[in-house]
Amino acid sequence: MVRKMMLSLAGLLLGMCFVGFGIYYWYTWNHLPDCINLTSNSCREFDYGIPVSGEIRPETVETMADGEGSSQESIHVDFSKPFTMTTGKCEHYRAYLKLFGILPYKSVEIAVSEEQFLYPCGTTVGIYVKTEGVYVIDTGEFRGIDGETKAPAKQGLESGDYILEVNGNPVSKKQEFISYVEQSNGEELNLLIMRNEEKEMVSIKPEVDENGDYKVGIWIRDSAQGIGTLTYLSPDQQFGALGHGITDVDTGQLMELEIGDLYLTKIVGIEKGRGGTPGEITGMIHYVKENILGEIDANTGYGIFGDIWKMEELCTGEAMPIGYRSEVHKGEATIRSDVSGTLEEYDIEITDIRIGSNDNRSISITVTDPELLTLTGGIIQGMSGSPIIQDGKIVGAVTHVLVSNPRKGYGIFIETMLEH
Repeated sequence: MVRKMMLSLAGLLLGMCFVGFGIYYWYTWNHLPDCINLTSNSCREFDYGIPVSGEIRPETVETMADGEGSSQESIHVDFSKPFTMTTGKCEHYRAYLKLFGILPYKSVEIAVSEEQFLYPCGTTVGIYVKTEGVYVIDTGEFRGIDGETKAPAKQGLESGDYILEVNGNPVSKKQEFISYVEQSNGEELNLLIMRNEEKEMVSIKPEVDENGDYKVGIWIRDSAQGIGTLTYLSPDQQFGALGHGITDVDTGQLMELEIGDLYLTKIVGIEKGRGGTPGEITGMIHYVKENILGEIDANTGYGIFGDIWKMEELCTGEAMPIGYRSEVHKGEATIRSDVSGTLEEYDIEITDIRIGSNDNRSISITVTDPELLTLTGGIIQGMSGSPIIQDGKIVGAVTHVLVSNPRKGYGIFIETMLEH
């Protein structure tokens, strides 16, 4: 009996050790990025403080760690200690690492490129996007003319589907789909849909509701609009904004876009954020051709992106170098926004950095600027995309507010946005 208890205890302790090691392995894995971006002909200090080491193996050794010569075919690097990397020309390298110098670990890409410049913006813009086809928010039920509950769409459609065609005819507007249903006379409709990025055919048969109208029992949407903040413009007239994607307000799913535009907007009101209640920017947007500033061609989890046409109306000042994630540090920084009616920089503090993260909550920030706190209470809806600037470089963008405390929020690394 005692022996069984001892074996059970030993097994429990062993299991706890495995769990503890697994947590530690996961922590170190996420503490080290998959790619370290460096500027050519520069010198950068690193201090990751995690027990991994290995070899950097470049095609042409132009990178030196702590002064070790470039004549070597590979360079040893120890991430448990501070080290310095000096770069030469633009190349790609890879560090093959082991945990404790023994256990297989990740390989880290080291990309050396020319210094990149962007124009930080902070300008509030209107956003209009048209979905690809007609978006299905949800399916539902209705009462038929016979008094029975009907739900035709539930047999073939799901929340998140995009209806692209009806009986071989393209549909792009909600009213077009409704017309097909109303004129169906109860005959089966063959729908080409997009589900989980794959096309397939489904069929649904409209039924008559208690008012004598044909219905299928779905809620649909064909467009979305709102206000956000432009993060940057590139010298070749490309833009990035929001730092997160445009999602459907009901399902939370990233919207598949057919077309989208940025519009000139005028801020007409500010609702301050308070604990438990997010604030909001209210803007006036006139959806006319002459107010279009640019075209949205990509909606991703890292933001919206596209071509800009009227750079002079969106940014002021000089282009600024980007700061890679390895350069971001805790401490003072600023965000740029035009919530006051003019573009200004407001003081914030970067309180935490998840350097190995590629999501849009990689940077934790706290608003410290008295003027911004008086005006907005902190971060409010519509400020997503406000550029984060530190040490004279654009390093990220504001993405989220902590609803329980609007002074606090999150941001995304600028290099993550640029990888969209």
